[in-house]
Amino acid sequence: MRTRNLWITLVSVVALAAPLLASPAAPAAKRIRLARIGTFDQPTYLTAPPGSRTRQFVTERDGVIRVRRSGRRLATPFLDIRDLVDTEGEGGLLSMAFSPGYNSNRRFYVYFTDSTGDVRIEEFKRSRGSRDRAVRNSRRRVLVQRHRASGNHKGGQLQFGPDEMLYAAIGDGGGGGDPFNNAQNLGTLLGKLIRIDPRPTRGRRYRIPRGNPFRSPGGARGEIYGYGLRNPYRFSFDRRTGNLALSDVGQSEVEEVNFVRRFRGRSAPRAGVNFGWSVFEGRRRFKSGTARNHLRPALQRFHGRDGVCSITGGYVVRDRKLIGLRGRYIYGDLCVSRLRHARLRHPSARGDRASGLRVASLVSFGEDAFGRVYAVSLDGPVYRRVRR
Repeated sequence: MRTRNLWITLVSVVALAAPLLASPAAPAAKRIRLARIGTFDQPTYLTAPPGSRTRQFVTERDGVIRVRRSGRRLATPFLDIRDLVDTEGEGGLLSMAFSPGYNSNRRFYVYFTDSTGDVRIEEFKRSRGSRDRAVRNSRRRVLVQRHRASGNHKGGQLQFGPDEMLYAAIGDGGGGGDPFNNAQNLGTLLGKLIRIDPRPTRGRRYRIPRGNPFRSPGGARGEIYGYGLRNPYRFSFDRRTGNLALSDVGQSEVEEVNFVRRFRGRSAPRAGVNFGWSVFEGRRRFKSGTARNHLRPALQRFHGRDGVCSITGGYVVRDRKLIGLRGRYIYGDLCVSRLRHARLRHPSARGDRASGLRVASLVSFGEDAFGRVYAVSLDGPVYRRVRR
């Protein structure tokens, strides 16, 4: 069984697909197009501060965060941490997240890999005097996860949930077939979806929130909110319902999207979910063992079909202008330029189809403060979905 390197795979894809194509045969493509909003140096993610009408922030793999303000990319970086970031294998600066209270506390968080291969989540603050500059020496370590056995499966997503807690998705440590069984081991954060309150307390760098399923002592890590993941490179929360959509890159046969409903009466999604890896790859049995609390994926894509090999999860569209896609989950694949969309349901998604739009080297989707959706190509271009 093989283990794919995300970035090496990308290089082979670049020559096979144009950066932007549209198929007139697809109904959604007749009403929606992709508008290029800028070009960056190996962009990995796009996001925006709460309530911001004019600014979007783009992370670049080598450790730079760029500001796009009023439609123009600023020449001066928001933050430059290239000396802290290592891009070996699937590493780099992979995402960022703004605190829900960013407009008053100025805090934001970054997810990157360092020179040892370890995964780091760190806090910085925006300058008091400029909304376009961060204070480099405001750096504070939040969490470090040792990840030195392999250069792949780094995970990479960082996002605040509707409960205002910080969620992060960390890969299983790499290697084919999860050789150390990290994903099912509750004693490590490898192969997990974690949930923390990043504010320091009582000499600790962060807090374990109420509602986490393994807060009580007993060998399991209290930060864990979900487990059984291989390389959960992207996840998102539906900005209207609070439901969680989490994509997980497969090993040899299956790419998957997992759908977790928000608890009734609570702002957080269901806790303690086992996404199945490495007992299952998608819905297929991968190795012997028991996967307690297993939640089967809502959507699967199989290798050998249209060149699929590495899923890139997206967002449920809530942009009021995109009527044809509203309420549908958009996603793609690093190795296939075609974008797709489906209506996420439990236990199975419905209406999964190609959109007729294409982005080569699709490494991420993004969403701004008003629910407008973007597609990010590691080749450099960033696009926004707009009406024709």
